Amino acid sequence: MIYLIHGQNQVDSRRFLIRLKSTYQDIQQIPGKGLSDKIFKEALSRISHHLFGGKTTLLIEGFDGNWQIFPERLPDDIDLILWSDKKLEVGKGPVKNFLFDRSQKATNFKLADAILFRDEKQALVLSSQILKTKEPTEKIIGAVARGLVLAYCAKENSLQNSNLASFAREKIEDQAKLWTKAALKKALLRLLIADVALKEGAKNHLVLTSFINQVVSL
Repeated sequence: MIYLIHGQNQVDSRRFLIRLKSTYQDIQQIPGKGLSDKIFKEALSRISHHLFGGKTTLLIEGFDGNWQIFPERLPDDIDLILWSDKKLEVGKGPVKNFLFDRSQKATNFKLADAILFRDEKQALVLSSQILKTKEPTEKIIGAVARGLVLAYCAKENSLQNSNLASFAREKIEDQAKLWTKAALKKALLRLLIADVALKEGAKNHLVLTSFINQVVSL
């Protein structure tokens, strides 16, 4: 089976990808940039197969929509997951299409995810939508702080004994890969500065916009 997960709404598509990945025991990954039929065939040949059944999954990050590189039929014990941050045309054959082109209801936790996935555009959109609902800024700050702290814990390899669900832990670990410990510390410091500014009466939109612009580039 081929799963196509695509669209500009990276926050929700990443959430879905992580949940899908959690259903497999073995996931191997290759980049989509510059992927040719030769490279794809070599990747298939390197995949290990389970002795007692079960499927292996090959994840292609940043798939560019070149369906010609795939054979007409994949091995029965291999599933293929294609992820892209753009909307793509769906290829022929048994493809399960999951398009995330529009944001769902904005929440504080989705904003935190957008920041931690370094998706500046989505974070700014979510921030604007949340502020329009008159959400208390302390709740926004709290959700973002929680996300940053959990990512730091992942860098410290201290999530294993937590009560988090496996897919939630995997999401945090994926986010943590995009950050250094130093960058997470700086982000928490800038969040504290933003919190103080908000409590002193600064305009919500300007403070959060400035915060997002600064931290996603750390």
